[in-house]
Amino acid sequence: MHTEVTTEDVRHEAVVCIRLKTTVAGSHLLDHLRAQPFVVSAWWIAADIDAVVLLSAPTMRELHRAVDDLSLLGGAEDAEAHMVLRKMSLATP
Repeated sequence: MHTEVTTEDVRHEAVVCIRLKTTVAGSHLLDHLRAQPFVVSAWWIAADIDAVVLLSAPTMRELHRAVDDLSLLGGAEDAEAHMVLRKMSLATP
């Protein structure tokens, strides 16, 4: 059975590591993330970064905009994006 992949099926994803500005409360970032359509999930992190966000958008342009918005509107001092290429198969061969 052959399944045709349409442009609606293609998603561009990124994992974004966020360090908040020292003057920005975590609640501000949380409010921003809740209002964004391309946020899939997010985690608070106890490390050199404050949070990790998974984004998924239908186009690269929208994905880049969502990453930029984390700094412009979400209060991130630094937002480092890593593109998601494909899921790893963790099953034993």
